[in-house]
Amino acid sequence: MVILDSTDRVLLLKRPSWIHWGANKWAFPGGKLEQGETPMQAATRETKEETELDVSNLRAVKTCLDKPVDAFYTRDYQGNVKIDWEHDDWAWVEPQAFGTYALAPQVQEMYEWVIQNE
Repeated sequence: MVILDSTDRVLLLKRPSWIHWGANKWAFPGGKLEQGETPMQAATRETKEETELDVSNLRAVKTCLDKPVDAFYTRDYQGNVKIDWEHDDWAWVEPQAFGTYALAPQVQEMYEWVIQNE
C-alpha cells in the first residue's frame, strides 16, 4: 500500500532482519490475502495491522513488478502511525531522500508510477 501525504512524502516501514523478504529494507505496508478477502480488503487490513492507519479511497497501482501483486495507493488516511511487531521503524520519506534508505526492490518504481499516474 503506497500511502502519500499532502506533500508527496510516502510512508515506509523498515523490515526486520529475521524476515524472509526484504530483510533490513524499507518497504510499503502489505501482506498476503486471507481466505475470502479481496486484494483491496487485504491491503486495507494489512495497513491497519501494520501501521494503525485507516485508509480509504484506494486506487490500483498498475505497473510491471517482478512478480504479479495487487498494489494500491491512497492519500486518504486517518490515525497516527504505530508499527506492529513485523517492523523495526517507520518514516515519512521525501522522494529526494530515497537514496539514504535501503529500499526493498521496486519501492521507488512504484512510488514514481503513482506520482506520474494519479
